[in-house]
Amino acid sequence: MKSGRSGGIAIVCLAVFAFVASGVEVPLFVCGEPVSLIHEAFWDDDQLLVPLSEFGLKLGIEATYIDEKDSISVHFSGGRQFFPTDHFKTYAGACYIPLDELADLVGARVHTIGKEIYVEAEPSYLTSLEATAKQVTVRFDTFTPYKAIVGEPGTIHLRFYHCSLATAPRRLAVIGGPILSVELLAGPQSTVELVIEVSSDSLPQTRRFEAPGFYSVSLTFDHQLLTETQEEISPYITSHEIETDLGEGPVRIKYLYVREWRDHYRLTPAIPEGGVGTISPLKEMARAHGAHAAINANFFDTATNNPVGLLIVDGVVLSSNYERRAVLGIDLSGRLTFFNPIVNLYLRRGAGKIAIDDVNRPIKSDELIVYTEDYTGLTARSASQPFRVVKVRGDRVVAVQYCPYVVEDRSATLLVASGTARARLIGITVGEEVNVEFTLDQGDLLVTNVVSAGPLLILNGNDILDLRSESFQPESYLASGLAARSVLATDYYGGLVLLTVVRDEGSVGANFDNLLSVLHSLPQKVKDAIAFDGGHSSSLVLKDGGTYWEISSGGRVAVGLLLVPTDR
Repeated sequence: MKSGRSGGIAIVCLAVFAFVASGVEVPLFVCGEPVSLIHEAFWDDDQLLVPLSEFGLKLGIEATYIDEKDSISVHFSGGRQFFPTDHFKTYAGACYIPLDELADLVGARVHTIGKEIYVEAEPSYLTSLEATAKQVTVRFDTFTPYKAIVGEPGTIHLRFYHCSLATAPRRLAVIGGPILSVELLAGPQSTVELVIEVSSDSLPQTRRFEAPGFYSVSLTFDHQLLTETQEEISPYITSHEIETDLGEGPVRIKYLYVREWRDHYRLTPAIPEGGVGTISPLKEMARAHGAHAAINANFFDTATNNPVGLLIVDGVVLSSNYERRAVLGIDLSGRLTFFNPIVNLYLRRGAGKIAIDDVNRPIKSDELIVYTEDYTGLTARSASQPFRVVKVRGDRVVAVQYCPYVVEDRSATLLVASGTARARLIGITVGEEVNVEFTLDQGDLLVTNVVSAGPLLILNGNDILDLRSESFQPESYLASGLAARSVLATDYYGGLVLLTVVRDEGSVGANFDNLLSVLHSLPQKVKDAIAFDGGHSSSLVLKDGGTYWEISSGGRVAVGLLLVPTDR
């Protein structure tokens, strides 16, 4: 059958409980000020649940996912505690905790006036600011969480939460180094804003120091990467390792740089030999295809091992898109496209088209689903009404069935219709020529291979990270947590970068914002970049001579992106 184109890291709170928000807005106040939340607080029976990460900041709490321990660290002025991820409920992609439990943890007081709920807790105090041409240091009387705020190019904006100024607000002009000015001012809802204007996009090294009755954050701009090693693997591939600090502790970055890669290689997606719905080590995929390097690609459903997001291999759609998550498209000439498409599937029958609802997932009522030969997962459960099934080999119909269940056949493509969708397949006969085809609403018409994960990080040299537009929750640990990460990037000189950020006992990992800092610190000027699945899936493989090495070792993956010599 001809198929082609025409014309985990799941959120870290892994235990998901079945509960529903009350739908009633809960008026919350912290230290007398009303609180506005992206993830709303709500009542669950007699408990008021609040989003741990977002509301925790209002009380001076920093919540961090610890990947290797599958736990969440809760850091506050009284110390640090660790909780298993299943300690928290999840709703709309955020971890929730009872307000009473959170208040008890930090010694806050909760009282109610009518329907309004008031939380009172002692804030921290910013006691001093020190600025030179190369370093800025702010000091507090106790631990104070902060976040980097996206601002204008050439500025670094930090927002410190649940704190007050115990020194005068000020703006300082500085000369003689990369720092041009420093501004300190009170922000909204018990925050303090620190805005640093710099002369270049240099990456600061951030250090935090904590002792009883003291906490400081320092940003230094005259530092160099702690260490960088480089090894030439072939005339076209060099292996690099960088150790640096992105503000939360030491970070180890490993990447391959492939010079003039399209002259010698092609990129191609691959799935495990077991088919769609199975996972395997990336090294096994690379070896099976004779690849010289490989990196993991799509997210996948840990319950079914099915890829999540758009996946097209050699013109065959194996998985449909998840919202408008970013994809990497590869056309017939090997050129790369970074974009956010929606796929539409249809069955070509003569001059007509029959709409197909989806691919390689369990069928629902009144749907037409296509199951590819590589699919190993669940097709359909028994139903009260029979299914209409069209079986295709090559480009010919070999069977038309009307039965109460679907018999799997991995030697054929199956078109399965339920309910009212069965009418779409009426009239198709054995021996008839049909083809499953697709269109994308964006991108090059010649794209035949696509992998997906996202988000897009850089496009045409511009930072383009926009988590909400790609249906990521900015406050979720998937986006903001420190974890192992995988990235593919291109430069302006025909080079390709396959990069991973390591998460282990010697490297704290990175979040999506950190990835932009990493990419801008590379010696290559990055043109386009996309993030792939991270966490346990983050993997980078290199062939050196006859041996395959796991430069960055992750778990088993559902989709790999392979760098294969053009002569294969």
